[in-house]
Amino acid sequence: MSLKVTLLGTGVGIPQPGRSQAAILVESDQQLLLDCGAGTLLRLDQIGASIEAIDTVLLSHLHLDHVSDLLALANARYLADMPGLEVFGPEGTDDYISSARRLYPNLGEMDVAVRELYPMDSFGLKNFDIFAEEALHSLPSLAFRLEAEDQVVVYSGDTEPSPRVAALAKDADLLVHECSFPEPFDVTNHSTPKKLGCMIKDSGIKRVALTHLYPQTAGCEDQMAEQVIELSGVPAIVGWDLMTLSL
Repeated sequence: MSLKVTLLGTGVGIPQPGRSQAAILVESDQQLLLDCGAGTLLRLDQIGASIEAIDTVLLSHLHLDHVSDLLALANARYLADMPGLEVFGPEGTDDYISSARRLYPNLGEMDVAVRELYPMDSFGLKNFDIFAEEALHSLPSLAFRLEAEDQVVVYSGDTEPSPRVAALAKDADLLVHECSFPEPFDVTNHSTPKKLGCMIKDSGIKRVALTHLYPQTAGCEDQMAEQVIELSGVPAIVGWDLMTLSL
């Protein structure tokens, strides 16, 4: 069975047409949700995905545009009398859930199990072999490599171009990498097309999908993909919400 990757949310914390906040659904014979920003539950409903099957979430980091719908998902499962939610995330995830329990008394009745992850952790989950690596962002952040069925998907989360993320993505069938701003923006904590293109040159990656796009990218999408292709030689596309990629 081939892997299927659905870009549920390709935007950021600033509202923009066609882009909800960060979330990706990876499917083999099971489903795994990566990040859960605002709009994720709506997008899951739009593709006909049942929240009953979404019982595990892998978080890249704890910025609101990556976790805004996490409590909503836990609450929806609780209200529907479904089993609890497993949450895997970087350092601070346990404190985040503990703080939410103090703010929302009914969350104390929900079964939310947390496992904190660290760079270079590896583990099995939902029939995936998963490897975590440090991403370069403004708070503890992780990129993930998922392997199943002899296929590899890598998700960068939010990051500046990073040699460690590049190594994690080597020979991947698909890299879903943030590309938050077009050229000639000079930014920290995020990536631009030229920096990303240089990072993945000679990487053996078969395809890259650009995500986490700020409103400043509007109208520049084709040019951004072309710049990545020109510098890296890797086929590149700009992601949109509900885009499905099969490996």
